[in-house]
This record gives sequence, structure tokens and C-alpha cells, in this order.
Amino acid sequence: MNFATAKQLVESVGHWHHAFEIYPGLTTPGAYDPGFLLDDIGFPADLHGQRVLDIGPSDGFFSLQARRRGAEVVAVDYRPKNSHGFGAMEQITGCDFDYRCCNVYDLNPKDLGTFDHVLFLGILYHLPDMVRALAIVRSLCHGTLYLESHAANDLPTHEAVARYYRQATLANDVTNFWSPNPACIRDMAFDCGFDRVTERTWADRYFGKFQTRDDPERNRKLQWAYGVLP
Repeated sequence: MNFATAKQLVESVGHWHHAFEIYPGLTTPGAYDPGFLLDDIGFPADLHGQRVLDIGPSDGFFSLQARRRGAEVVAVDYRPKNSHGFGAMEQITGCDFDYRCCNVYDLNPKDLGTFDHVLFLGILYHLPDMVRALAIVRSLCHGTLYLESHAANDLPTHEAVARYYRQATLANDVTNFWSPNPACIRDMAFDCGFDRVTERTWADRYFGKFQTRDDPERNRKLQWAYGVLP
């Protein structure tokens, strides 16, 4: 790979979401610089022997960071990898990924196994059934969940509530369904078997780091609901 070829590959992608240096001196023309969120995630420097699941990887910035640290990375998206920047990122960096094109509601540990780290960034509010999605994520995770989402930080903080968006009334995007407040995210995660480690909010966004907790009593509620937890 040389600069000219890398530049040609970058230009062949119709739309980039992530803006990052994909090749020395070459930055993708994305609208979103995800570097600050990588600091919040705080991956260990060495991920050799660990598995990372990146749900909704977009152009693959976070998948790439985990792979460069030695992790085995599985990336899952509803779009084929060449319909956005992920495929070009693979070619330019020479890194290998297990990329699966499927819906989050179809994921299960029988097919994928379980993971030390699960990235669930910018996904939750796009899902009509947030609780079911978190229960599925919990069935795949035996370590740490990193969750970032649009959030209703203007709603009351003392109760778990979420705002529903009809049609494309949030950002003119018909794939947006919900804006939960931080308490709602924490409570849904709790019932799905996650304990909050750290969290922060800014503008209309939320980021939280959660650790799995094996507690049969806590799992019972979601086991009754969906039957996906052990």
C-alpha cells in the first residue's frame, strides 16, 4: 500500500462517518472525530488473547484500535462492509477482521461466542426495543461494555424516563427511536446484568462503562421477558 493507492481507496467511498488518520498523512473526510471517545473507553495497551465485539462499527475506527492492540475483533453491522468505509479501512491498514452483516436482534453466543469487551457506540437509540438489545448484548459479554448513546439529558435525573421520537423527528433520521435519560440507561443496564463503572454526559450524549455481574436473581426479570440470559 502506498499513499496514492490509499487516497484512491478513501475517495472511492461514498460517505465517511469517522474522521481519522487511516494512513500516514491521510485522514478520512468524516464528519465525526471519534478520538475523544477512545480516551473514555481506555482500552488496555495490550489486548492479546482478548476478544472484542464492535456492534455498529461504521468505518471501523474503534475496531482498528482494538485490532492494533492485539485483540481478536468481530464487527457486526446491518450494512455490507463495502457500503461504507470499513472495507477500505481493511485494505489500507492490512488488518484482518471477522465482519458479520446482520441485525443486532439476531446475535447470539452460539454463533459468536462471548467477548471480553463489547463496543455499543451510537446504537441504543436507533433500536425500537432497547431492553431486548441490551439483554442480547449481555448474553455476548463476560467483561466490559462500552455504551454511548443520544440521551435526554434535559429530562429529570431522579427517575428513569425516555423520550420517543415519531418518524424522523430526531435529526430528520427515521432510524432514531428513543432518547433515554442517564437514569433510564443505568436501570436498563442494571436489569440486564451490568454494573456501571463510570459515566459522563455532554450536550445530548451519554457514555458509560459497565461491568458484567452474574446474579441469578437480577437476571430473572429479563430471563422471563426474553429467555436470552443464562
